[in-house]
Amino acid sequence: MARRQSFATFIVGKSVLIREGIARILSAANFRTLASVSCADDLSPHKLQSHPSLVLIVHAGDDFEAAVEQIELLRERHPKARIAVVADHYRLDEMVSAFRAGASGYFIDVMTCDVFVKSIELVMMGETIFPPAFMSSILRYESEYFAKAEPRNDNDPVITITAERSITQQLSPREKSIMQCLIAGDSNKCIARKIDIAEATVKVHVKAILRKI
Repeated sequence: MARRQSFATFIVGKSVLIREGIARILSAANFRTLASVSCADDLSPHKLQSHPSLVLIVHAGDDFEAAVEQIELLRERHPKARIAVVADHYRLDEMVSAFRAGASGYFIDVMTCDVFVKSIELVMMGETIFPPAFMSSILRYESEYFAKAEPRNDNDPVITITAERSITQQLSPREKSIMQCLIAGDSNKCIARKIDIAEATVKVHVKAILRKI
């Protein structure tokens, strides 16, 4: 059986027990964990700059602002590093904040070890990996927002919906098609076949979609 490519990984989080568990999973999959620390300030700049690196931010609890600060700090100091969040719960607002701060992945800890490892490999290959329900939740939020909106009287002042409140209105027809495929769980390769474009073009569209949310 072919061995997986080894990457340098760094684990950041307050829980020593959770960090140790993640390190053991990664070790079994041929990942090298070079450091396991409680905060990003404790990471060695030399080690991060000397290897193709993945930093896993372990988030458990309610203080997600602290996790975002860690992501932003790492992105500023080590722009080439790949960053992903390992969380113990699903919250759309936190996933959006993580992406905007510079994270390339968001993993819920209920996934299996094999799925977790494969997701990390994809992140290290340049993919952006978030739960399939990420896009679906955004669309559902927008639908509920407009469904709750009261009918406007012609004499009422016009209210302009901001870009943040109308996500899909920012997307091109092609981007909307790709978003629907993502919601269905299709891979980039599958999407490329469905709409007859190159896989590299799909990746460009996916990044554009994520920037607009």
